[in-house]
Amino acid sequence: MHSHRILIAEDSFLLSHELCEFMRDEGYDVKPVYCGQAGFEAIHRGEYFIALVTDIDLGPGPDGVDLARYARALSPHLPVVFMSGMTDPRHAVNGVARSQFVAKPCEPHQITEALAAAIRLEAA
Repeated sequence: MHSHRILIAEDSFLLSHELCEFMRDEGYDVKPVYCGQAGFEAIHRGEYFIALVTDIDLGPGPDGVDLARYARALSPHLPVVFMSGMTDPRHAVNGVARSQFVAKPCEPHQITEALAAAIRLEAA
């Protein structure tokens, strides 16, 4: 389903795989990337996404906040869901407007629920 393609940026292969499998079962077409730079490249290539789900800490290089800001600069109404295991997430201060946040550890259904909320926020 190209029209439901989600960019998922998560540096943990196991977490990414679990989330991607769950979202595929829910009917989404997902594109996983494992670092911020790969997310920048996917967006820069002009791939179409209906939303971005990103961990905040993506290891060396651009983080999830950087990725979300870049994505929103090109697509101002792109729904964004941040995930993080950090106790003091950057999302509260530096995240993009009208985004959602899910604390890790979490269940995949929490991400899809936050995604649905982010999509509703952007449609309003």
